[in-house]
Amino acid sequence: MRGLLMKRREWGLVFPLLFAVAGCGPHGDEPAADKAEEEGEAHVTVRAVKARIAPLIETVEALGRCEPLPDQIATLTPAVEGHVHELLARQGDAVKKGQPIVELDKSAASADLAEKTATRDGLKASLNLLKSIPRSEERRANELAIEQARVAVAQAKEAVDRLKPLRDRHEVSEQQLFIAQTALEQAQIQQKTAEAQLAVMLLGPRPEAVAEAEGKIKTADALVAFSQAHLDFHTIRSPIDGVLDSLTCHPGQTIAIGSPIGEVVDTRRVFASVWLAPRAAVLVKMGMPATVQLAEERALASESAEKPEPLKGTIAFVGRVADVQTGNLPVRILVDNLGGRLTVGQAVAVTITVSERKDVLQVPSQAVLDLGEGPVLGVVREGKSAVLHPELRTPHDGWVELAGAELKEGDLVIVEGGYNLPEGTPVKLAADEPEKKDEKDEAHGEKPEVKDAKTEGHDAKAEVKKEEGR
Repeated sequence: MRGLLMKRREWGLVFPLLFAVAGCGPHGDEPAADKAEEEGEAHVTVRAVKARIAPLIETVEALGRCEPLPDQIATLTPAVEGHVHELLARQGDAVKKGQPIVELDKSAASADLAEKTATRDGLKASLNLLKSIPRSEERRANELAIEQARVAVAQAKEAVDRLKPLRDRHEVSEQQLFIAQTALEQAQIQQKTAEAQLAVMLLGPRPEAVAEAEGKIKTADALVAFSQAHLDFHTIRSPIDGVLDSLTCHPGQTIAIGSPIGEVVDTRRVFASVWLAPRAAVLVKMGMPATVQLAEERALASESAEKPEPLKGTIAFVGRVADVQTGNLPVRILVDNLGGRLTVGQAVAVTITVSERKDVLQVPSQAVLDLGEGPVLGVVREGKSAVLHPELRTPHDGWVELAGAELKEGDLVIVEGGYNLPEGTPVKLAADEPEKKDEKDEAHGEKPEVKDAKTEGHDAKAEVKKEEGR
């Protein structure tokens, strides 16, 4: 850079010599001499671009990596230890939530479930038996017992009735009457017993007995549910919709509890994660628009005419805890990736739009120089160079906003060939054809081509030789 500056200053000293050389020439016809002098006037050929008023978008750019959403990546891990019986999906398959991926041997778990189920079913049958009403045959037997007791009561009562007159006439003893009365009482008691048994049969089971049986059934249900869950754990299923990205087990392998055997990833929506310096991160807010593209696509876009269209996203997270080593803050951009253009782990280039303003005066970035004393801008006015000292503001896409300078839309600013020109130096614009091409490129939003220092030096030397020949 210092060599380039010295070289340009040397060329700056050539201009007085050019004026002197321009004044020397053959004397002849004075009008012809004046014309030759006019044609051979020393100048510097420059290329200029018009200042423009256009919308200005302030952006923050950064490089980062593509990451999956926390709820869209799942690791397959067994909840029970077992032998791999069968693989039900292959790596790369699209899977749905709950779809079986790996099946373990279920023999022991199935037998345990069958045992628990049989025990529960037995308890349920006991409860049904407890709640059931008497069958007609059982009820008929009790009714017959009651009828038999009634007959016995009638016979005993008739015997007592016959003995009472005989006792009164002292034809039978008191002992005989007592025995007959006792038989009557026993027959009456048997009748009441038979009637009570029928009533109990029709009454149903006790509530306490029913509650006890139901409690046992609930315990049995819980054991069956546990055994069923244990059996279900022998089938490893996909927790989410996505693609089976990896599967590391094989049939016959014994896998332990919690051992990762695969991964399912859903990349239809992803995060582009970047780390921004605090002064840039403070400009970023939730919901701001952003564009994301692969890092190699951005490099390709600068070399190829076919520019890949960046993906659109929004700011979903701005960190509040800075990295200890760098002091940068994490920022995550949520991107719709339905086409699968982004993959997890790839490097991405992110452009975040933090503000957008209309009717902003702008000039190409290469038109502004910094010679150590602030920004300098060369302008072509009436065929001569003018030097302005503007105040630079927001840069964007090869253009920069200016303020504090006497510049208006359409003014020609020097972008090539006018490095550190003195005020009032005669200048000549480059040929019309390149200039029109530059204006066409500018209309299409392309940056004007800038020659390097070596090219500018050859142009200046050729100009000097031209003047010396004159």
